[in-house]
Amino acid sequence: MSAKALLRALAALGLLVVLWGAFGVYRAWLGDDPVAGLPLPAFSPAEVDGIEITAPAETLRFARTGADWTVNGHAADAERVRKLMALLADSAIAGELVARNPASHARLGVDTAGRRLVFRKGGDTLLDLVVGSSGTGFLGVYARVAGADEVYQVRGALGADLGRDEASWRDRRIAAVPADGVDRISIRHGRGETVLTRSGNAWMVGDAPADTAAVRRLLGALADIRAVGFASPEETDSLDFGRPDRRLVVLGPAADTLLDLLVDSTGAGFRVRAGARPDVFQLDFWRVNELIPPAEALRGKVP
Repeated sequence: MSAKALLRALAALGLLVVLWGAFGVYRAWLGDDPVAGLPLPAFSPAEVDGIEITAPAETLRFARTGADWTVNGHAADAERVRKLMALLADSAIAGELVARNPASHARLGVDTAGRRLVFRKGGDTLLDLVVGSSGTGFLGVYARVAGADEVYQVRGALGADLGRDEASWRDRRIAAVPADGVDRISIRHGRGETVLTRSGNAWMVGDAPADTAAVRRLLGALADIRAVGFASPEETDSLDFGRPDRRLVVLGPAADTLLDLLVDSTGAGFRVRAGARPDVFQLDFWRVNELIPPAEALRGKVP
């Protein structure tokens, strides 16, 4: 081995010794038994019936009934709530202890200014977590269990989910009507009505054949109707669904109502209500026209 190579090897060895010493100091600062991750339980949906997210701007209260969830009294996206629980479990694995001194809480945002994430079951608090500022690196936040001094840097999307507002947690699905269960469709524009009826494998508009492609598009649109947003309380108070601008009524083979969609227009666009549901949704202009097309678009082409 040349002298230059020997010097490089000794320098590398010296660096390793310095790094090992620094690691020893870090372990001594943490204590004899440092905690590797944020000690969070992994909840299944059945173990939790209430969740509360408190932020400076708003408080979100989730409640479970069976497999369904509400947020502040509105139907919630149950799958998104389940993903929040999954994120909690993933974050527990990724947690890294960064501080033990309460004096660091304000700097890391986990004091009274932090967001609170509380899980409950039958009135009992299962977990009370304080989530603070963004951590270092990508998708990280500082967090601690309420009442504890230890602060952890939690990696993952937990912080992003806690930053969502009420509208982003609500269920945007208005209806899902399978095509094979539809027997009759009534479409109203103002006082005019167009009625589509199934006749075997064909569809009729009144006594005339319907445009097959147009009916196929309409049935496809009925399979999954989702809102782009929700009407504000002020908009809801000003709407008149007793005399809707448009209406779509879908019936099954037993003349049972599968969907009753009421549409009212505002200067900001269309607002819709599905039957007796209290929620008022926002729908795009093109989506309303897809669901409630003009009569001439449904009639078969005359050769």
